[in-house]
Amino acid sequence: MWEGIRFRVFYFLALPLILAACNRPDLVDPTSTPTPRPLTLQEIETAVVATLAAEGEQTAEVRPSDSPIPPQPSPTTSDTPSGPTETTTEVPSCLVVSNFLNLRSGPGVVYDPPIQTLTGGTALLPFAKNADGSWLNVQLQGESVTGWVSASGQFVSCNFDPANLPLGQIPPTPTPTNTSTPAPTFTPSPTDNPTSAPPTNTSCPKFTNATLSATVNVGTNAVSVTWGSQGGCGAITGTITATFKGESSPYQTFNIKGQSGKLTDNPPNRGCGSWDIIYVLTLIDDSGQSLTSSTSANVFWLC
Repeated sequence: MWEGIRFRVFYFLALPLILAACNRPDLVDPTSTPTPRPLTLQEIETAVVATLAAEGEQTAEVRPSDSPIPPQPSPTTSDTPSGPTETTTEVPSCLVVSNFLNLRSGPGVVYDPPIQTLTGGTALLPFAKNADGSWLNVQLQGESVTGWVSASGQFVSCNFDPANLPLGQIPPTPTPTNTSTPAPTFTPSPTDNPTSAPPTNTSCPKFTNATLSATVNVGTNAVSVTWGSQGGCGAITGTITATFKGESSPYQTFNIKGQSGKLTDNPPNRGCGSWDIIYVLTLIDDSGQSLTSSTSANVFWLC
């Protein structure tokens, strides 16, 4: 910009000299029209000042303001998530709290033999129940095996109320089941081998008090197993299974008869050390009533 101003000042200062040279009489054509009077130095300076003032006003109009434009606030991002808050829900499950628990194909001990015997600490995922909520339809956690287990607190502990489970599909019972429980009218004396059927038109007494005990014979690993029961009708049959704790399948199943009796088990050698054996008793009378009981024994093999 200042170079343009210097050029204009030079132009106006040189203009009188140019005009003076043009006014020389010897260079003027006597026939031409007389030229205007040359400007004085004062007039030239006045014109230059006016021109510079006008250009300064125009420059001020287009010159950007020296005041900085305040920065526009940027939109703030909230740290609070806009979506719904996730709630962690504990998965309904049960834990076997007894030393053993039979997993059966249906809700009752009449579904025999068991699918397998579960040991304490086994995790179960329940998904259904029977009509009175006394049995739970479960799946072994981490496995595809399903079945029914007793809902009694002496066998399982759950982190929810099993009463909220839906009713499961009950499989057909393997033998007829007498669902009535009339009051007993008599108590027959125990007998090892009852052979007669219950009298006609006589109510069957309730089948109760299953007992099972196991004693290791001194100096050997032979185990004497004794069982007993009360009540019931007709012939009484059943089984006693023997399973090493921690194993899924029994190593021996004894078929038994009678309300009471005794047998000797000679467990197979599992190697040096102490081993717990779990015995499970299942009894059924002719009317379909059933009983279960269990006990354990400890055997030891020297290395």
